[in-house]
Amino acid sequence: MKNSLIRISFLIIIVIGMLSLTNKFTKNAQLSDFQELSVQDVLIQLGAEKPLHYLEKTNKDSVTMGYEIVHFGQLKDKSNKRVSKFFVCTDCHNQVKEVEDLSNETASERLKYGMKNDLPFLPASTFYGQYNKIHWYNGDYANKYGDLVIPTRDSLENAIQLCAVQCSQGRELEKWELRSILHYYKSIEIKMSDLILTRDESEKISNNLGRNAPKLVELLKSKYNQINDATFGDLNPSEPKAYSPNLENGKYIYEKGCLHCHGMGKDITNFEFDSDKLTFSFLESKLEKHNHFTVPYIVRKGTYAVSGHKQYMPQYPLQKMNNAQLFDLINYIKAESEK
Repeated sequence: MKNSLIRISFLIIIVIGMLSLTNKFTKNAQLSDFQELSVQDVLIQLGAEKPLHYLEKTNKDSVTMGYEIVHFGQLKDKSNKRVSKFFVCTDCHNQVKEVEDLSNETASERLKYGMKNDLPFLPASTFYGQYNKIHWYNGDYANKYGDLVIPTRDSLENAIQLCAVQCSQGRELEKWELRSILHYYKSIEIKMSDLILTRDESEKISNNLGRNAPKLVELLKSKYNQINDATFGDLNPSEPKAYSPNLENGKYIYEKGCLHCHGMGKDITNFEFDSDKLTFSFLESKLEKHNHFTVPYIVRKGTYAVSGHKQYMPQYPLQKMNNAQLFDLINYIKAESEK
């Protein structure tokens, strides 16, 4: 009798252990599935309003067409007219994450992540996660484009159109082209796995899907930047306090930023150069002259479209290249010119 009780007790312990293990595996599987959900869909399931550009799901063909327009300026089969004869979107915009933590998109974090992952160092915001933003052409872009930014502030579709017509100096997109780009944007929207969440936060959000949970909506929105702000810097900046040159950073900015568009054979700009000493000597000779061709001036003000020369260079806001990084670039140019 005693041995039977022992065996029964032992079997009960085994069953409880197996049930516990099964529950653990089930919960892990549920969390794994949860990680693959889009942030936008999770927000809506928590009670957030759908944005104006909301798409319930992507269409594979539309994603492909949107990808081709963004990367090549038109469909690969050339059945539509090229959007701009000067630029394609990837000249100024990356298509992937640019920082490790999406709630911290500072210039410093952007450079660190870019160097680690060998990304182009570009003046415009990445298209990755643009579908998840709530405002566009923020901050000082109003100083550059005036009232043109007003209809873009709350509309992703209008922001895309402004970029096509003004920034790329191209034509207005047709409705199907615009729709295709939105589908492409949705294909590279932020997933839950892209955010830095504790296990407890993930479980709370996962367990409340389908309920009205405004506090969890705010929690989730705090995990990534809602907008890409833009502050245009001084055209004649001073070195930051306690600044110490970092030539490695300067080299990266030059090679992955400047040469991304101005590299020989890129056919993006009329002003092409390379990493030859003669190039660095030329750029260095312009550093002390306070005119439109100095490196600081071009970085902070860019150039503008004029008659006969419509293509122009956009400036780097402080959020994309801070003053320490600008001086790293300047000091790298000086060091290379003196070799």
